[in-house]
Amino acid sequence: MRTEQAIREFLASRTAQNLSKETIAWYKGRLYPFERACPMLPRRPEPIEMFFSTMTWSHETQWDVYRALKTFYKFLAARRHVPNPMLEIKAPRRPKIVMPTLEANEIIKLLHTADNLQDRTILTLMIDTGVRSGEVCSLLKHNIRQETIIVQGKIGWREVPISEETRELLLQVAATSPIDYVFHNSTGQIGRHSMYDLVRSYMKKAGIKGPKLGPHRLRHAFGKNFLVQGGDLRSLQEIMGHADIETTQKYASLNLNDIVKKHRQFSPLRAVRAAELAELLNPDEAIKEAEAILLKGNNDKGDSQSIQNP
Repeated sequence: MRTEQAIREFLASRTAQNLSKETIAWYKGRLYPFERACPMLPRRPEPIEMFFSTMTWSHETQWDVYRALKTFYKFLAARRHVPNPMLEIKAPRRPKIVMPTLEANEIIKLLHTADNLQDRTILTLMIDTGVRSGEVCSLLKHNIRQETIIVQGKIGWREVPISEETRELLLQVAATSPIDYVFHNSTGQIGRHSMYDLVRSYMKKAGIKGPKLGPHRLRHAFGKNFLVQGGDLRSLQEIMGHADIETTQKYASLNLNDIVKKHRQFSPLRAVRAAELAELLNPDEAIKEAEAILLKGNNDKGDSQSIQNP
């Protein structure tokens, strides 16, 4: 069987399931390189492993290709009864990365850079809700509710809570829009590329550094700060429109509050600094104080381990 035909059947099945255009495009981008490398559909793992060995993309892209091929072959095994070589292939190594977000002071700077009502409203909406850029572009006037907005995302329509300030700004912009969509430009509905350029330009103007200067960084910032402020994962999943809770759990690793507190409490440097300060008054007492701090840290650690391993 030719790989091209298999991919065409697979994509047709995804389209029949009403998956979004973005998801279909995601599959195409990850399966077409495989088609070029393997014109005839491999039924053994070796050609697929050879394909992976020649990939020069990032670890994240390799992982995406692996995921796409797993779904692709699972479909073929069920539909065409084709052997599934992906069952014998281990996932490529995927080093842990830290998603770029924004600190509170950076968010304040970003909001202050907006020089017109619509741009400030777009930034405020993304920071307040974590909605995707496409969901912002397609927001309709009649979908602004008293305490929520209704957006269409990857998994369908959902209702997203908004702050009072955000709602007031949305209503002001909607009142000036000549079309059914809240946000517009000279040609009509604002597009995702324009949205990306808008956010990126304001981030640069605010002096924000690093990768991912675009709408998705605002989405990451919302997810992180929602949890930092005490929000729970289940609510965050609903707000952000994640089909799987595992996607939402990535934001839990960004909540470092508890880790930072523990570091401040147990870092050996704290004992050293205390000793240096006290040494000016009484060297013997300084040593005793440092030893007491370290001993307390070890005892607390032992208590914690005993609780975890009763």
